[in-house]
Amino acid sequence: MKKLVIASALLAIAAGCKTVTVKSLPEGARVKCEEVDSTSPAKIETVWLGAKKSVKLSKDGYADKTVPVSFNSPSTLLVQLEKKYNISANVEGATIRVDGADTHKTTPARDVAINPSMDSVVRVSKKGWLDAKLTVKPSTPTDIHLTLEKDGPGRRLLNLKMQQDGILVEVVPIFSDTEVGETSPNVANVRRLTASADNEFIQNISLLPDGKTLVASIIEEYTAKNVTRHRANLWKIGTDHNKRRRQQLTTGDFMDITPNASKENNTLYFATTRNGRTGIWSIDMETKRGLKKLTEANTADYLPSLDPTCKQLVYTAVIPSGEHPSYLWTMDADGRSSPSQMTRGYNAVWSPDGTKLLYVDGAMNEGAARIWVMDADGSNPTQLTYASGKHNDIDPRWSPDGKSIVFASNRSIVNGRNNYDIWVMDIDGNNLTQLTTNSSCDDRPVFSPDGKTIYFRSNRGLVWDIWAMDRN
Repeated sequence: MKKLVIASALLAIAAGCKTVTVKSLPEGARVKCEEVDSTSPAKIETVWLGAKKSVKLSKDGYADKTVPVSFNSPSTLLVQLEKKYNISANVEGATIRVDGADTHKTTPARDVAINPSMDSVVRVSKKGWLDAKLTVKPSTPTDIHLTLEKDGPGRRLLNLKMQQDGILVEVVPIFSDTEVGETSPNVANVRRLTASADNEFIQNISLLPDGKTLVASIIEEYTAKNVTRHRANLWKIGTDHNKRRRQQLTTGDFMDITPNASKENNTLYFATTRNGRTGIWSIDMETKRGLKKLTEANTADYLPSLDPTCKQLVYTAVIPSGEHPSYLWTMDADGRSSPSQMTRGYNAVWSPDGTKLLYVDGAMNEGAARIWVMDADGSNPTQLTYASGKHNDIDPRWSPDGKSIVFASNRSIVNGRNNYDIWVMDIDGNNLTQLTTNSSCDDRPVFSPDGKTIYFRSNRGLVWDIWAMDRN
């Protein structure tokens, strides 16, 4: 039998004729050309050196498809039909793309051709909104509705990575909720203090001893020669409802970050890239003069913290672009003494009586950052926060009476995501209490001098701003 079939095929070729069987996926499509009007599978006769035939396949619910058939086509031609979908979104006029290719249609659109058997990805996008996407499978309904979320600077987190010649700003996506309300029973009078522009990103905050003024590092995103760039300067911001006008303390295309104010005079300590490498500097806040460089090592130095006597600084130092961990160093606040290394860790802060240091140790990118405490001379390091699983406990700050510690942690899970909120605990790590429950990112907490108010950074409302809340 096999020999008979082969012989028949050879005779057909010799005669200059060939039959091509056109099949469709799914089956049952109408197959039509000049001399054929049938249902797949359909047989199309071709001739040696004959012209190609245009064969059209059509089926209800699927986009028409035309394929060329000739003597050189395979004996069986399998044609995959694309299913027609109706695509809508909560935003009209959003561009529709399938597997990265522009469909030249916008929402709402009918009869968008998609191959469901290939797990094709449909994506809708519009300026000012975050893209929404869906992987289309054979079980996906033909009516597809996608929800886009409003975009804003709060949807982006600016991570600062220390380099040999400055700071690299790494932009990463982060969730931000449009809802700005707070439902936690542990806080009251939650309010926004600032109204940042769309190109501004609050980075760090410090509260002056009088409790009336915050100093914030604000990163500005701008475009120069079609390249997105960043610079950070320091600003004074009033905490009083009627006096929130901000005053610029530093200027220039530098990265002025991590401010810390003196408790006795107008000296402000901060980290800056003014000398290329990131180092600790100081400035007079009233005159905006007297810029002084305090550290000159080959490390990147930042996060300065001044002791209650205003005589000693502790700061964080890392080797730029290396895999080495960060270390805590101490020096005289006037910069005259040689720095002395204390222990591994970062973001240290003095206790109100100057006898202890809170700090963080552990890699944040591994979900291993935990809060520690040690004596002011670096002895007796003790871990305060524990929990199973990957999460980070960061930004610890003492209460004015030294009896509790406020910090940020993403140990709680909201809508399937580890989410940073503000927490408080006793100085021994007990009585852990969550203060905020908003599903946006809340971090950088700072106590007011009376301990009743906590200032913090949040991207709730799609913008990075400074917020305040009262403890219940």
